[in-house]
Formats: sequence, C-alpha cells, structure tokens
Amino acid sequence: MKVAIVSADTMIYRKQKDDTCSPIVRRVLDQVSFKTELVQPVPNDREVIRKILAKIADAQMADLILTIGGIGCREEDCVPEATKAVVDKEIPGIGESMRLFMTRTRKRAMLTRGTAGIRGKSLIVNLPGSPKIIKECLEYVLPEIVYATETAVGEHDDVEE
Repeated sequence: MKVAIVSADTMIYRKQKDDTCSPIVRRVLDQVSFKTELVQPVPNDREVIRKILAKIADAQMADLILTIGGIGCREEDCVPEATKAVVDKEIPGIGESMRLFMTRTRKRAMLTRGTAGIRGKSLIVNLPGSPKIIKECLEYVLPEIVYATETAVGEHDDVEE
C-alpha cells in the first residue's frame, strides 16, 4: 500500500522548524509494510490542504493519505474542514476512537477535531501534530486503518468483524 503524509504546519512549510512527526509516522507504517511515496509539508490554509488532498487521491498517488496537525481549536486549524470538503464518504469513527483513546491520559484531547474519510480509492485520516501523541494514536488505530485502506482499494467486501 502506498502512503502520502501531508504535514499541515506553516512553520514546517516555511522551513522555520523541523518536521518531527513525519519520521515517527513512517516508522510506525513500516510495521505494516506501507510504502511512503510522498511527504508534503503545507501551510495551514484550508484551500491549499483541500487541493493537495484531492490531487493525491484523484491521481491515485496513495492508498492512504495521513494528515498531521491542524486538528485543534486554534483559528488556523482547518484540516478537518479541508478533509470533509474532499471526501466522498466520511468515516468519523477513526477520529472518535483516537479522541476517546487520548482522553484517557489527556483530558484536553476532547478538543481535537480530527476525522477520516474516503475519496475515490484513497483513505484520508487526520492525525494530531504532537510527536508522542501521534505515535500512540496511530498505533492504536493502525489495524483498522489497514483494513479500511484495503477495503477502499477493493480488497474486502465489508467491514463486519
């Protein structure tokens, strides 16, 4: 399976700080033999994010598109809105599961707004932008992400289990 990582952080995009989350995501994905085809920093701009998500999905550049950051309550956080604008089918359970998992140790996690959905044959999942939290969340939902990605590309007929 091919993966694209879209890091929504204007400071990373402008090369004013290092991207510490993408390498963590790549290491976690190595456990399930996903191949990272693209790591793309983008500014916190809803339209830019919407366009890059649509481009990656429509060109079938990746079976799984993971966004990093931009899911909080700050004014510039717009990744969930950009994601909802491009998906054909929303899968809110992935974001809900990560929120529930995170609130066990971080009460403020209830303020995150990440979601997920399918566009064409690509699964798009919003991840938090903290290095420690991103690893925990991704490992927690990884089996379901693998299954959902396989379902989106036609390897499974249903989601029952």
